[in-house]
Amino acid sequence: MQEKTINNALLALRKQGGAEGKLAEVLLDMRGINWSGWTQDGPLGRGQTKRFILETLKDGPQPNADLGRMIHATHSHMTAKAAANRTYQALLRLEDKGLVVRDAGPDGCLWRLA
Repeated sequence: MQEKTINNALLALRKQGGAEGKLAEVLLDMRGINWSGWTQDGPLGRGQTKRFILETLKDGPQPNADLGRMIHATHSHMTAKAAANRTYQALLRLEDKGLVVRDAGPDGCLWRLA
């Protein structure tokens, strides 16, 4: 088995917690793998960001920054930067599917429903 695969399996096990997670943490330390100790608390579900964006854009065009701030406000476990990045990536995926369109407005780039 490749080293990277073993390390990823141990990291995944560590995230699960419990006795197995503690054992995985010890093994990671023995292997010299630095892990951040960070685990996501209350993650957004699959597609939740996209659904939130589509619902918000029903009220009219919005800039990416405002959408990111709204997501950050409702999911405080996320940093503002992470919320903005997640929002932008979701907007690009929605644009690829033809569900949203970028418009150049007076305040910069606005996103609206297609």
